[in-house]
Amino acid sequence: MLKLALSAKWLGALLFCFLLAAIFAALAQWQVTRSVLPNSDNAGWDIVETQPIEEIAQPGQSYTFNEISKLGKKKVLTEITTNITVNASAAVLVANRIQLDGTKGYWLVVPATSQSGRLYVAVGFISDQTQARSVLATARKLVLPMALLTVQGRYFPSEAPEQQLDPDTFSTLSIAQLVNLPALEQGVQSNTYSGALALTHHNQFSTLANLETITIGLAKSETQLNWLSAFYAIEWTVFALFALFIWWRLLSDAYLKQQSKIGK
Repeated sequence: MLKLALSAKWLGALLFCFLLAAIFAALAQWQVTRSVLPNSDNAGWDIVETQPIEEIAQPGQSYTFNEISKLGKKKVLTEITTNITVNASAAVLVANRIQLDGTKGYWLVVPATSQSGRLYVAVGFISDQTQARSVLATARKLVLPMALLTVQGRYFPSEAPEQQLDPDTFSTLSIAQLVNLPALEQGVQSNTYSGALALTHHNQFSTLANLETITIGLAKSETQLNWLSAFYAIEWTVFALFALFIWWRLLSDAYLKQQSKIGK
């Protein structure tokens, strides 16, 4: 078999299979760099990309969005954009919010409707409790245009529900609690996004006195694994090995065929 393997035909075939294997291995390595996300911290990100919310989530589906990914050695933050109409009269406060500089306070959260379903949107931050109640009262009286508003921000998962601090103030931003607001139509959780949107840019509510723009860093976390990229890395590795296996299998078949002819 060695003599057959060293022939020009099979050496050429081996070279071609090595080339294919090298390409597949390079693709596997590229996917590996995208699959392992190092511990994130508030140092920030290198690139910000924007995607329509319909590309990353659908109403009624569980939260699977990973807003941080890697492009080579660069950290990519994916922000979400969508067109919504808001129901300012049903606005509420969510306590225990922390700005990037460490300031503690409240988020003003309003229910909104996109073309796909209901979405809860945090539109700004207030540091003082008295000011927060004043901002809430003012926001509920706002008359906003019925036209779709274009907004952009960070999409994040619902938090675990906790006991409300008062009728207007929630301890956590829990979608399961917010869908039961008395001011809203009930029984539409299947048409509601499981995540919430925090507007980190100037928006239609930014003109309210004492309402600051929300700032969010990258919470410290353990190393994350992008399972889809990891699967692709394994897949390309299998392809690389399979390319070499095919050469060996074809060579074995050719050798057996050759020996069969000699035996005759």
